[in-house]
Amino acid sequence: MAIVKRGARTRKQQLQQQEPPSKSGIKKAEFDLHKKKEVGVSDLTLLSQITDDAINNNLSKRFMNDTIYTYIGHVLISVNPFRDLGIYTVDTLRKYQGRNRLEVPPHVFAIAESMYYNLKSYGENQCVIISGESGAGKTEAAKQIMQYIANVSVDNGNEDITKIKDMVLATNPLLESFGCAKTLRNNNSSRHGKYLEIQFHPLSFQPIAAHITNYLLEKQRVVSQITNERNFHIFYQFTKHCPPQYQQMYGIQGPESYIYTSAAKCIDVEGVNDSKDFDETLKAMQVIGLSQAEQDNIFRMLALILWIGNISFVEDESGNAAIRDESVTNFVGYLLDVEGEILKTSVIEKVVQTSHGMKRGSTYHVPLNIVQATAVRDALAKGIYNNLFEWIVERVNLSLKGTSSSNKSVGILDIYGFEIFDHNSFEQLCINYVNEKLQQIFIQLTLKAEQEEYVQEQIKWTPIDYFNNKVVCDLIEATRPQPGIFAALNDSIKTAHADSQAADQVFAQRLNMFGSTNKHFEDRRGKFIIKHYAGDVTYEILGMTDKNKDAMLRDLLEMLSTSKNPFINQILFPPELLANQTDSKKRLETSSDKIKRSANALVEALSKCQPSYIRTIKPNQTKLPRDYDNQQVLHQIKYLGLKENVRIRRAGFAYRTTFEKFVQRFYLLSPKTGYAGDYIWNGDDILAVKEILKSCFIPTSEYQLGTTKVFIKTPETLFALEDMRDKYWHNMAARIQRAWRRYVKRKEDAAITMQRAWREKTHGNKYEQLRDYGNSLLHNNKQRRRMSMLGSRAFMGDYLNCNDLDGYGRFVVNQAGINEPVVFSLKGDILKAAFGRSSKRLPRIFILTSRSLYVVAEVLVNKRLQLQIEHTIPVNGIKYCGLSTLQDDWVAISLHTASVTTPDLFINLDFKTELVTHLKKLNSAITIMVSDNIEYQKKPGKYHSIKFQMGTVPGMPPHGDSYKSGTVTVPQGLPANSKNPKRPRPKAGNVDYSKYYNRGAAMKTTKSHVTPTPVASHHAQNPYPTAVKPQRKAPPPEPVRQQQPPQRVQPVQPVQPVQPVQPVQPVQPVQRVQSQPVQPAQSRPVKKAVPIPTKPKKAAPPPPPPVEVSKPKFPTYVAMFDYDGSVQGSIPLVKDTVYYVAQINGKWGLTKTLDETCEGWSPIDYLKECAPPAVPVAKAPPPPAPIQHQQHQQPISNTSSVTSSVGGSQASTNQTSVGSNGGGSLGNGLANALKHKKQEEVSLAGSLADALKKRQVATRDSDDEADDDDDDW
Repeated sequence: MAIVKRGARTRKQQLQQQEPPSKSGIKKAEFDLHKKKEVGVSDLTLLSQITDDAINNNLSKRFMNDTIYTYIGHVLISVNPFRDLGIYTVDTLRKYQGRNRLEVPPHVFAIAESMYYNLKSYGENQCVIISGESGAGKTEAAKQIMQYIANVSVDNGNEDITKIKDMVLATNPLLESFGCAKTLRNNNSSRHGKYLEIQFHPLSFQPIAAHITNYLLEKQRVVSQITNERNFHIFYQFTKHCPPQYQQMYGIQGPESYIYTSAAKCIDVEGVNDSKDFDETLKAMQVIGLSQAEQDNIFRMLALILWIGNISFVEDESGNAAIRDESVTNFVGYLLDVEGEILKTSVIEKVVQTSHGMKRGSTYHVPLNIVQATAVRDALAKGIYNNLFEWIVERVNLSLKGTSSSNKSVGILDIYGFEIFDHNSFEQLCINYVNEKLQQIFIQLTLKAEQEEYVQEQIKWTPIDYFNNKVVCDLIEATRPQPGIFAALNDSIKTAHADSQAADQVFAQRLNMFGSTNKHFEDRRGKFIIKHYAGDVTYEILGMTDKNKDAMLRDLLEMLSTSKNPFINQILFPPELLANQTDSKKRLETSSDKIKRSANALVEALSKCQPSYIRTIKPNQTKLPRDYDNQQVLHQIKYLGLKENVRIRRAGFAYRTTFEKFVQRFYLLSPKTGYAGDYIWNGDDILAVKEILKSCFIPTSEYQLGTTKVFIKTPETLFALEDMRDKYWHNMAARIQRAWRRYVKRKEDAAITMQRAWREKTHGNKYEQLRDYGNSLLHNNKQRRRMSMLGSRAFMGDYLNCNDLDGYGRFVVNQAGINEPVVFSLKGDILKAAFGRSSKRLPRIFILTSRSLYVVAEVLVNKRLQLQIEHTIPVNGIKYCGLSTLQDDWVAISLHTASVTTPDLFINLDFKTELVTHLKKLNSAITIMVSDNIEYQKKPGKYHSIKFQMGTVPGMPPHGDSYKSGTVTVPQGLPANSKNPKRPRPKAGNVDYSKYYNRGAAMKTTKSHVTPTPVASHHAQNPYPTAVKPQRKAPPPEPVRQQQPPQRVQPVQPVQPVQPVQPVQPVQPVQRVQSQPVQPAQSRPVKKAVPIPTKPKKAAPPPPPPVEVSKPKFPTYVAMFDYDGSVQGSIPLVKDTVYYVAQINGKWGLTKTLDETCEGWSPIDYLKECAPPAVPVAKAPPPPAPIQHQQHQQPISNTSSVTSSVGGSQASTNQTSVGSNGGGSLGNGLANALKHKKQEEVSLAGSLADALKKRQVATRDSDDEADDDDDDW
């Protein structure tokens, strides 16, 4: 596939190329929003392989996709869907109005628009030839073309033109009622041919007149039909819904009362509403202008035909026919306005006259047998209906004649399709002959049009061989040198005109001459075969000559001439008919003569027009939608000659179009012809075509340029161009979508950030809101643990990370087979009862989803650890959750219906409040019971009570509880009305905005103003400094602080000022402490620190009181190894240093320094329990004497941090530093220590949730909701 590359452009080139072309009709390209993905190919000339199977496969794909129209060049292929697809609406009609055929999908409206456009633009008469077998949709296609042309060509303001339009449209229901019938293949089969010619005004091109030509009505259907077929529609409409006046005047009864309408045993048809159709027929008669008297005569003739069919015969004593019921013949005589005896005689007797040379001979009345009398009766009925139909057509033409005439016209041919039945006779021969003539003109005009186009465009073209069916047409219609079948029929009638059987034998003898001279004919003893273009058809000779006569008996004409009804004796059967019968010198015109004359006149008329073609296909014989019979369609594809049509169209090139339309379609593919969707070419269209093909790398062997058109040879080349055009729109759309998504995403992110900030400022994030909701459930009812009341505590839920793609939590749910999103997950204990022994605490994993609470146990299977679900408790099955009033971690989960396999649970969880909160959220019907005793069903129906008491027992873990013999002992906790404080906020750091704004100015400022700043000591660079082993009986170490983010230093206010504070003196930059090393100045300017006010000298305080030893608050442990505190939230350990351990959780202990200024988690295996050291209870020792030069010391920078250790001299040095920060007093030092301790308690990650989640306190509130925030902004 060719690839279009766009080169780089300069601004000058862009401006030059973006100038609009001076002389061009190219419009700006637009993307078709309603374009559907095409199924198959819309033009069969674009098939890669030209075979019948390939054509059938393409039509089948489109048919099953409800796409019934396909092109072969300018020929439209239509497949009958047998249902309404909603594709003939007014909106659809407007989409095709004024549009080129290639701009819209294939449709019958596109053919109609092309015809009307060519008529207006070029003044050429147009015609459309609709062909196909019965039931393929020819009549529907003709109706839609008439509907389209009538709508787009008529100005509703002109009454005369509107009247012509309405009359043209009214011809459809009228002629369908009288000329269509239900057959085995079609419920609305045309049993006649019709050529409607609409004449247009030469200037306004609005319809001013019309004319209808009728071809070969199947009058045999009036008297006989195949089983499950019907007579013409009008008989059933009239008999079922006859107006009351006609019922009395003409004695009309139901269709089952007449032989002509009931013999085929088909009166009702599914999908055909005779009542509605009869109303439309009456309305059409009024629109066309039929008077009431004319309508009365029409319905009188219909009643006459029905009653004629009810005339039946019996055999008299002589074996001749006699009337069974003379009341019927009398009523028929009443309708004919003739004497009953005359009618009776004309039916059962035949008048024969003899002649002797020029002299008139004798006249004989020859009686007829029943078969002959029945034939005479049927001939009378057929003659009346045939003449009535022809009169209706002439009457319609009289109304359509209009006030003026024009030679500008559009013709629509709706004629019967090719027919092949089990028994084929004269009617099928005439029908197939007309289709042969139409196929002949189709081939000639198609090939002629192709040749003329190639010659006109000066294109090299190699002709191909094709089957010309002129030889078949000559076989039927020729007179010399070799007479055809029609000539043989006429000669047989002349030879044996009195005896039909003798005439058939003479005809069979003449057919013997055709077998040896024509390879398209075969003689088969009483039958013959003609090899039509649509297939071989076998015709039966019997009765063919009699049907060819097409003349009523003289006796019947004489009887009709006695009628007193002028509509009968003057209009339907004028005196000229009887005169022609009596004139022996004039040969009567046979049916074959009429059809031959009509077909040749039709071909001549079509040859004078610019033809369009619609080839209709019937997909099945069941008349059901979405039923596609491949064998039947393949047969139609062959006899319609679609493959030959495609080959002729593809003889040279598969696609051709004008230069302008090609450029309009594909100018986007070249950077020299299109830029940003605009047409920028200033040259001729042919040069633009060359540039486009060159840019797409199309080889010259794949196309030719004519004088006005470009010809593409293979369909693959056209597909490549279309694919590149689609990709152009796709790339442009993707670029716009990407920019828009980026813009919308930035707006969403900004809105989410602001909403989250405001929400968290007012209500906290959703995890904190859930925490507050959970705490409200237990407020004033249960003592709380200190860790639960931290400001940083949040209900995160999935602590094992079960919802992650990998990790331990994912491993747990995969092993347990849990496929639901996890709401809460944590490890804990469950109290399991054992037979004959006390209950035992066992470790378990608890996983809560939106539907169930799973208890997962670790089980050894074949010496391998596996995770199995021990209990599955539906959330809706939980009745209540029981908790005590103390600070313990036990919770009882009681079910509505406990069982042996699923009993009530009594579990121990560090985050039991969070579990209860999630359960309450999922099932609001759960009751939360808080009391000193908890009851739960240890076994179904057996309640067990657990007592809770406050106190301590030996071996009880710190901040834990102890269970023994149904009693839980737990220390006292925080009051029940405790609330969580606000979450600690990280201290805001200084932001250097010069990095983002005015970088150049900032660089200049930095170079011109360099301010020396104090630098932190070496210890401030280490987050966890090493410590020296303390000496015996040494005072407690000073607080050990981790490195904090840079903060702006504020002046420290004294706790208890002894003397008035003296005014702050400005600090000179040259006064420095000589012992501190001086570091190079920073590259960026730093705000000056606020100088610390100096204090006056104080007198030495009194000596401290004696040391009192008190009992430690927590168990004491000594560090056996050094630990660097690399894990977030942990505290570094120094070997042989004593620490408090406030809580133990698994392998970690919550460790504090002895002065409780530093707190964090540390590995419990690094510690060993020891005796507590002596801790002084007295006031802090007095500080050392103040140093003189410290009063004028440089203020501490905001980037420095105070670091302490527990060594001898170094500890004293750090104490001096702290004392200087506080102003040099003991009270200030103690206040600072307490203040630092409080800050550390708030900021440290002191909860187990933070340790497990390993989240940073300073960044969690801005990151934990970014992905799943669903605010509507």
